[in-house]
Amino acid sequence: MKHVRWFFIVCWTLTPALGLRAAQDGGSVETTVKTVTLDPESKAPVVILETVGDKRLLPIWIDMPEARAIAIEIEQIVPPRPLTHDLIRNLLNKLGVRLQRITITDLRNTTYFALLSLEFRGQTLEIDSRPSDAIAVALRMKAPIYATTEVLAKAKSLPAPSSSGEQARQKLGLQTQDLTAELAALLDLSPQRGVLVADVAAGSPAANAGLQRGDVLIKANDQALQSAADLDAALETVKAPAQIRLEVLREGKPILIMIDSPS
Repeated sequence: MKHVRWFFIVCWTLTPALGLRAAQDGGSVETTVKTVTLDPESKAPVVILETVGDKRLLPIWIDMPEARAIAIEIEQIVPPRPLTHDLIRNLLNKLGVRLQRITITDLRNTTYFALLSLEFRGQTLEIDSRPSDAIAVALRMKAPIYATTEVLAKAKSLPAPSSSGEQARQKLGLQTQDLTAELAALLDLSPQRGVLVADVAAGSPAANAGLQRGDVLIKANDQALQSAADLDAALETVKAPAQIRLEVLREGKPILIMIDSPS
């Protein structure tokens, strides 16, 4: 156990001290992960946090591997072998370390910073982390996610949809992503093309029609869907008050869902 103690002392010593220390409870706000989506302009992955009280949104641009790690945990997909963030969870659990919380502490230029607050043998240790890694670990360890009021004040808004198809998808209440071969394998799906429903807004036309997170969209109005861009293109051609006919795979079984097009 001497080696374990030495490891955490080193981590504590190496944690940057300038502006990265987690805020006190009065200076930070609890959030939840609302969804993982793509920036409509850059097509870069974005994890969107939502404050628990007033539902403010905090978009954080991240890399694709971390976006997949977050999405996999949201979808409660169990990989055949532990991924990196699963390994971190397993190590902390075996060592008797509790993740108290993570905090998104700062935004400098376009870079976000975060801290993991760990409890080990009665001591609280704060470890510097990228927000994407911190969120992926927090989800796996059921730890609360906080953001400082300073970060919320500095946060950028997600660009507005640039096409009528993207606008229609947002009005439907759909967040989607391409179904890659890797993601299809994790979901145990035979087709390696299609559009995965990443999130469905509560009370939206998509939710009322019966679409669910984890559904795979195969066709829209008889047009085959190979990517999220295909879905947006199909939605551009739909004029209210027409209906949108979606062919969907749910747990490997085909179903048909009809949605009234948004006005």
